[in-house]
Amino acid sequence: MKKKSTLTMNNLAVRAITAIIGVTIIIAGIVFSSWTFALVFLAIALLTLREFYNLARKSGTQPYEVWGLVFSLALFGLIFLNYQGQIDKSTFWILPALFSTVFLYPLIRYGQGHAINCLALSVLGVLYIALPFCFVIPLAFVSGEFQYELVLGVLFAQWANDTGAYFAGKAFGKTKLFEKVSPKKTWEGSVGGLILAVGVSLAFCYFFGTMSYLEWTGLAIVVSIFGSLGDLVESAFKRALAIKDSGSTIPGHGGFLDRFDGLILALPFATTYIHFVI
Repeated sequence: MKKKSTLTMNNLAVRAITAIIGVTIIIAGIVFSSWTFALVFLAIALLTLREFYNLARKSGTQPYEVWGLVFSLALFGLIFLNYQGQIDKSTFWILPALFSTVFLYPLIRYGQGHAINCLALSVLGVLYIALPFCFVIPLAFVSGEFQYELVLGVLFAQWANDTGAYFAGKAFGKTKLFEKVSPKKTWEGSVGGLILAVGVSLAFCYFFGTMSYLEWTGLAIVVSIFGSLGDLVESAFKRALAIKDSGSTIPGHGGFLDRFDGLILALPFATTYIHFVI
C-alpha cells in the first residue's frame, strides 16, 4: 500500500512539473507575438495528427502520414498568412490541388493493404485534427488584429474544465456520464469542470475585459460542453483500439492527443460563438 501511494505521489509530481513547463511554453509563445503563437499551435496540431495516425496503424491500417502532415501544414500556414495580410487569396487554390493528391496514393501503394481504409483515415486525420486547430487563427484575429486574450481564455477554460472534472469526479463522482466509452467520467465531474471553467472565465473578464461577464460565461459553457465531448470522442477511438494512451510524448500525461482532445471540438464551437457575440 505504501509503495502504491509513493508511486501515485511520484506520478502526480511528474504530471505537475510537466504541466507547469508545458503551460509556460504555450503561454509564452501565444503572448510573445503572432508568429510564435502560430508556431505553438502548428506544432501542437502536427504532433497530435501524428499520434492519430499512430493510432490508426495499431488497427492495421497504414495512413498516408506524409500527405496528411504536408497538407495540414499548408492549410494552417495559408490561413495564418492570410489573416496576417501577407498573401493573396488566390494562393488558396493550392489547397484543392494538394488535397487531391491523396487520391493518387492508392495507385502508388497498390496491393499494400486496404487502400480505401488508408485513404479514409488519412483524410479523417486532417478533418478531425488539423482543421479544428485552424480555428484558433480566426479566434486570435477576431478584431482584425492579433490579440491573445481570447485564445488564452479558451485554453484556460478548457484546462479548468479538465481539472475541475478530475477532482470533482474523484470527490463526488457517482453517476456515470458515458460508461461504455469512458467508465471513469461522471456527471458530477462534468458539473465540477463547468463551474471551474466559468470561474476562470469570469477572472479573465475582470483582468482583460474584451467581453462582458455574461459573454465570458457563455464562452466557458461552450468550451466545457464541447471540450468534454471532444474527450469522449478520443476515448471512443482508444477503446475501439483497446489502448490506454494515444502516446507517451508528454511525461505523466500520455500523448498530445490525450492532452488536447477536448480542444479539438472546443475550438471550432468557441470561435463560432465568439464571432456571433463580438
